[in-house]
Amino acid sequence: MSDVVDYTEVPYLQEILNYLPIDPADEEDVINYIQNITNLIAVNYKYEQYQFAYFGIHLLYMTYIYCTAWKISQIEPDRYKDAIIYARPYSGREKEFKIEEPESVFAYSLMPESDIAKIFRIINLDNSQITNVGEYVKTRNEMAHASGKFEIPNEESFDTKVHTLYISIRNIHNKMDACIRKWYQQVLLSFCRGDYEGYDNPKDVILEQMIQSFKLSVNELLVCNEMSVSNLTTAHRGYQTKLKDFKKAVTDHCQEMGYI
Repeated sequence: MSDVVDYTEVPYLQEILNYLPIDPADEEDVINYIQNITNLIAVNYKYEQYQFAYFGIHLLYMTYIYCTAWKISQIEPDRYKDAIIYARPYSGREKEFKIEEPESVFAYSLMPESDIAKIFRIINLDNSQITNVGEYVKTRNEMAHASGKFEIPNEESFDTKVHTLYISIRNIHNKMDACIRKWYQQVLLSFCRGDYEGYDNPKDVILEQMIQSFKLSVNELLVCNEMSVSNLTTAHRGYQTKLKDFKKAVTDHCQEMGYI
């Protein structure tokens, strides 16, 4: 992504990118946002501006939080609407606050960042981990204020702070596993029923409906690839061939892209 330095030299950056959307096709330009932030991180890390590099990492972290909240809204719409009933926007942003049916992952930028993680109760994220998201926001805010000193002055402290965010992302992803599997099962059945009008090739569904429309990350796609379709083939004998073809297409794509 970076034309300036090799961003893979930044600790945990590639691992975090694997949890972010691969190639979302929408008007938000999420992928360019991620690429620009990645460049910012890489440049600051190269020149040992570790606190500013960390700010960029935290932007990616919050992008992951937004994307995950959006995906929950799509997979569990009823529970999601119950969870946001008391959600509040920043003062003065009430007219723009539309997260009941969010059209953009960045709709969540209008609400206090520490409140967003409360949505993750839907996926049974521990209260301590939900609280941690707010603490990471608080820590970032404190560092962003002029204090006359740097809280992340060296590579070691940068590594420690970024590792903490990476662990948080990984924990949330692990709790999202069941949701992603539920959603993917519906994709498979919709494809077999012919609900995707004009889509006869599984690869087109993978690229356009899963990676682009649903904003799958590499790690979420790998969850789909690892999921067995044996239960579906047992329950839907007539779909056996289509299910196996789709499963193979997902594996082929993951291999082609070097994900496995």
